[in-house]
Amino acid sequence: MGLAELIDSGAVVFDGAMGTLLQSLGLPAGGCPELWCLENPEGVFEAHRRYIEAGAQIVETNTFGATPIRLSHYGLAGKVEDINRAAVRIAKRAAGQKALVAGSVGPLGVLVEPLGSFTFDEAYEQFAAQVKALKAAGVDAFIVETIADLNEMRAAILACKDTAPEIPLIAQMTIDPRGRSYTGTTPESAALVMQAMGADVIGLNCSVGPDVLVGAIEKIARVARVPVSAQPNAGLPRLVEGKTVFPMGPEEFASYGPRLVAAGARIVGGCCGTTPEHIRLLREAVAGLKPVAFSDSTSVCRGARPGDGAAAEDVHSSGPGSLSGVLGLTSRTQSLFFTEDRLPIIIGERINPTGRKALSRDIKEGVFGLVRKEAKRQVEAGAHILDVNVGVPLIDEAGAMKRAVRVVQEVTRVPVSIDSVSPEAVEAGLREFVGRAIINSVTAEEAKAAPLLRLAKRYGAAVIGLTMDETGLPSSAEERVRLARRIVEMAGASGIPPCDILIDPLALTAGAQQDQAKETLRAISLIKELGCLTSLGVSNVSFGLPNRDFLNAVYLNMALAQGLDAAIVNPAGEHIAGTVRAVRVFLNRDAGSKEYISAMEAPRAIGSGPAGEGSGLGPGSKENPANARATGAAGAREDEGSPTARPSGAATRRNLDSEEDSNTRQDSLGHAIYSAVLEGDKAGLIPLLDRALSAGADPMQVLNDWLIPAITETGRLFADGTYFLPQLMLSAEAMKAAFEMLKPELAKRSQGLTERGTVVLATVEGDVHDIGKNLVAILLENHGLRVYDLGRDVPASEILAHARKVRADAVCLSALMTTTMPRMKEVIDLFASEGFECPVLVGGAATTEAFAREIGASGYGRDAQEAVTEVLRVISTRGER
Repeated sequence: MGLAELIDSGAVVFDGAMGTLLQSLGLPAGGCPELWCLENPEGVFEAHRRYIEAGAQIVETNTFGATPIRLSHYGLAGKVEDINRAAVRIAKRAAGQKALVAGSVGPLGVLVEPLGSFTFDEAYEQFAAQVKALKAAGVDAFIVETIADLNEMRAAILACKDTAPEIPLIAQMTIDPRGRSYTGTTPESAALVMQAMGADVIGLNCSVGPDVLVGAIEKIARVARVPVSAQPNAGLPRLVEGKTVFPMGPEEFASYGPRLVAAGARIVGGCCGTTPEHIRLLREAVAGLKPVAFSDSTSVCRGARPGDGAAAEDVHSSGPGSLSGVLGLTSRTQSLFFTEDRLPIIIGERINPTGRKALSRDIKEGVFGLVRKEAKRQVEAGAHILDVNVGVPLIDEAGAMKRAVRVVQEVTRVPVSIDSVSPEAVEAGLREFVGRAIINSVTAEEAKAAPLLRLAKRYGAAVIGLTMDETGLPSSAEERVRLARRIVEMAGASGIPPCDILIDPLALTAGAQQDQAKETLRAISLIKELGCLTSLGVSNVSFGLPNRDFLNAVYLNMALAQGLDAAIVNPAGEHIAGTVRAVRVFLNRDAGSKEYISAMEAPRAIGSGPAGEGSGLGPGSKENPANARATGAAGAREDEGSPTARPSGAATRRNLDSEEDSNTRQDSLGHAIYSAVLEGDKAGLIPLLDRALSAGADPMQVLNDWLIPAITETGRLFADGTYFLPQLMLSAEAMKAAFEMLKPELAKRSQGLTERGTVVLATVEGDVHDIGKNLVAILLENHGLRVYDLGRDVPASEILAHARKVRADAVCLSALMTTTMPRMKEVIDLFASEGFECPVLVGGAATTEAFAREIGASGYGRDAQEAVTEVLRVISTRGER
């Protein structure tokens, strides 16, 4: 029986924690669990045997950390194939005919670009090396698990699907108690990406206890087109008599089994803190339960557009409010569903160099300042999606597309539309985008459509189809529908369902082909019968005619009346914005006309964009709340010819030059510097600082009045959930660059940097993870602290010796693994026994505030920013004594 058949038979039970079970069988604390596959295969066999005897129907190989980079921490990088093959042999010997064997693939322990320096391709190769060995050894399935970075998950899925598309893949992210991954990804966003890229089962593991995971699984199940899995921890760990224990016993843990199944999970199991007894009782608890049905990709689209309410129940089998049959796109942190109540979807058209000399020059010179500015402007004006086109002659289009998509992700949180006819450029954009995008566009010409549809399937993208083929654009609506049907059929053959397709019947300029404007509108309503969505590049209709925005708005209104779902427009156009707001009122998509009234009452021009949080339009929206804080009036416009001009809200260079009062000019420049740090715009920050220093600004004033307040505000935004790790890191990197630039200037003026204290950082002995610690180091330096980072796997004696040597004001300890958490107490106890008085703060994925109190730590950091806040508090308190 394979995985699909096993899932069809009812609720399926996975095994539980491996590391702690191996430790109970003799694995030394801090040792490499995977090495036991070679050195103590019988111990690993016994662990599997106990879980299978307890009722586990799938067991995971002891290969969670068996990628080259993870094994290299133990000097075992050359043993990747040997360890993975041995692990599969052991598991299959234990499983026999009683259970399936899933090859476990865990996180790499590094940050992948753009969050870190490890490239996407490097991550892909790491996963591929392990997956090849697991495939060769004969696993029944892959399980990519405990991944917190969506980009890392994408690399792992590609490696699995490229290496062994025939082997089922289970993909599981991990979240924190706030319901997101530490990089800001929601369960829904993760689900959209994982299933679109080909995962056969999607879900969550590790994270938190089952009590918290139930709600997250409900969110995944709501959008799922494939089975859902859940493998929670046995609660959050704490230290008892020097040992890490998890509070949730087998009976309590098992009691959540039926709730997880009711929430939508078809596979349940355990992670950290669970034992064979947890799994035995879990198997009993879910026996005979019938999991919630799900809609697979072949049945999910039925030619309707449900909203968020009861209408969805008539279309999907996943239950009330299901979105499985609705087109869903997402960035790393924010998803967008084409539900009735969100329409029309606005796709911003302004990142396109056609007819725009300044933007063409910007892209050709590799500056991308205008791309950054246009991205921000359009989202502030109400765009839900940004179209990205870098089609400038005689450039490396693939390289430019990669750079443009990265810039767009730095300043916005909306999905993108990759706009190119070049398969190489499209792939570069899709590979760079951390989320689920659209390909714009595919025609009915099979030879050109085929490679783009393959890319759409591989990277999980939706597609926009143009109703044209090698003969051009048909004149009649009926012929355009025929071509639309051909596109839908070709996409279906590639595994892309109709509801993931938007068809654009193409608007021609009314100035030259006036009769075609009506045919395009007729085609929209006819295409709807194919069960797909419709989009339209509205602005083409007015080309060559005066007052284009007015014509575009009228035509958009007519298209919406025919059922248009998405419009590719300039969202800041005065009449476009008003039309969208009005249509939403009349179609009952703006409850109580609140969005419309709010926009009319806002103290700004109508042309600055549609408003309202519900539609994601305008300043009241949550599309990009950081922009609303960092910038002023969204309607402001800078000189398009200045590639390094600041976004709206920050004072522009042109305005700065025209100011006559030096104090006002300096204040404006200071605001621009503040905004650049807040927005993580390192490229824009450096010339601003250079200008400020050239104008005679005091470096210490720049630091204290503009830079420090900006990074402090960044931390506050992160703490309240407005910013996530990507934004925090961008701001931190910008701040770091600013510090490096100011240091020589401060030295010249004999000012120097007044350090606020000295901190020693270390990952405790036996633990080889340091992502969070590295980020804490950057942020501490940004706040004026001298930092000594001792690295990872650091013995307690070495931490003490270095802290004494540098006269540390605080020591920060990190641990990711539950098995190394007791090492933190060892450090604290050593400090006490040696009479060294220094505050010790702790943090890491498995640590909690309660754990910190239990071991006598002076403070606890839930995340990097909270760690910085705690360090500053502790040092300040110590200085007052």
